[in-house]
Amino acid sequence: MSKQHAERYIRVQKQNTRSVDEQVQISHTMWESGIGPDADGIKKDDLEDELQLDLDFNIETSVRHLTEIDALEGNAPSGPDFYAISESRDEIVLGRIDEVAVDDIGSIIEHVQDNDPPREGDEVAVTDGGEPTLRGILADEFDIIPTAVEQYLRVGDHVEKLNAAVEAIEDSDTVAARDDYGRIIFRRGAYRYRLTEEQANRYKQEQEV
Repeated sequence: MSKQHAERYIRVQKQNTRSVDEQVQISHTMWESGIGPDADGIKKDDLEDELQLDLDFNIETSVRHLTEIDALEGNAPSGPDFYAISESRDEIVLGRIDEVAVDDIGSIIEHVQDNDPPREGDEVAVTDGGEPTLRGILADEFDIIPTAVEQYLRVGDHVEKLNAAVEAIEDSDTVAARDDYGRIIFRRGAYRYRLTEEQANRYKQEQEV
């Protein structure tokens, strides 16, 4: 089967790009694999492996070039526009974001208290000099006094405070993070790419000749 018309279109439109050979390879392989305008498409990060492409240039670069000339189109996935992923649970927690954040903050507070030095009477002991405690690390992060850490973490934007606290702990050289808490990460649903109707028609025209 000839693919000359579809290939010529890419080479003319993108003749000044170094990745033009790989752009052609991507288009041809997607056509051969049936990833046309009626298909659901394939995620950009999966293109190289699933289609067994041998590429030297960044796949994102070639996909962008092909999209610019309407040879490929991005197809928004069905479902929500974004996903909330809990690092501590390693699962999507959309619909339970605040609940999970509150639970993880509770785990951080437990870690803070476990890491405290021995109490002096009813007061939380704060070490002078030496390695900072987790309480001291979070007090510095949020610009509060050490004894206010628990109350500060429990109020306000739980996700924002959870993520900031985890970052501060992970950046610390003196306290290791525990696995019963983690950030909540927001990610957009990945677009899926497929050949446009116009590019598919270029292949079909040559089939009909």
